Amino acid sequence: MKAIVSVENLVSQFVLNFWTPVFVGIFLAIVCYALRPRNKAPFDAAAKMPLRED
Repeated sequence: MKAIVSVENLVSQFVLNFWTPVFVGIFLAIVCYALRPRNKAPFDAAAKMPLRED
């Protein structure tokens, strides 16, 4: 049997082969940025912002 090549199959394969690794890379970059020790002070200040009384 011959495999049926359709637009849906091509788009599906493109998404799986290209965009998934791109988004995984973006996610890992964000996690690494958030967990860097030099970013601790600004993130701690931002976490306490809702609790401050002006």
